[in-house]
Amino acid sequence: MRPLPHPPEYYRRLHESRHRREAKLFIAPGRKLLKEALYSLPASRFHAILYDQSLPPPDLPTELRDKLHPLPRWQIERISGQETPEGVVAILIQPPLHSFPPYPPALLGEGIQDPGNLGTLLRSMEWFGYHHLWLSPESVDPFHPKVVRASMGSLFRLRVERIQEWSLLLSGYEGRCVVAAVDGTPAHQIDWEKYDSLYIGSEARGVSQAPAHWQRVSIPPSPTCQAESLNVAIAATLLLYLQREIKAGRLHTLPPLSPSEG
Repeated sequence: MRPLPHPPEYYRRLHESRHRREAKLFIAPGRKLLKEALYSLPASRFHAILYDQSLPPPDLPTELRDKLHPLPRWQIERISGQETPEGVVAILIQPPLHSFPPYPPALLGEGIQDPGNLGTLLRSMEWFGYHHLWLSPESVDPFHPKVVRASMGSLFRLRVERIQEWSLLLSGYEGRCVVAAVDGTPAHQIDWEKYDSLYIGSEARGVSQAPAHWQRVSIPPSPTCQAESLNVAIAATLLLYLQREIKAGRLHTLPPLSPSEG
């Protein structure tokens, strides 16, 4: 067993966005996330696996056993940010950023700032077969501990990046994108066969940077609804489901009502 590469405080600071960015590491606390990481990631993505020294060490493949490091329970709690971290925290290496342009199909997120929403969105993306998520620079860090926990392992299997040159991405994006907006065409009335990507915005601000010529789509509320908006992760999930089912021929779009029918 090798010495711990850095002092425990170094890993506790991975709750800070700037430190994660500089260290190019992130934390995945708990046995469930460790299991998902072992299933999804190569050994080269594991920096260290910290565990409560009062508990048996987790069962690991041979090539990862030298990454195991026992620590007192209180240090595991501080590093994980949880009072009950299940006695183990994986320290993972962030994937490298890619220099090639983002190709469709993809989901584009503008200003997604709630970590729980982003983690839930990642789970929905994986469920419906989307593998690329591009985030605007003001969005939450996808390696925020709350995002990692909420994604339940989906983060390990998807390509997720915050794009600093957001306007350049949008101007050069090769996908056929629909934009979730409250004033868009009802989602059951557009031809989903024409589109391969989805653009969503934050609940607070909606979308403001999507190109004007991209198709807007909405999920109409019930006539008695008084809520301002849907949760962004729920709205995206509904649209991803609708797109998949229509493209598979299990659902069919309806033509818009004519003025006389409305």
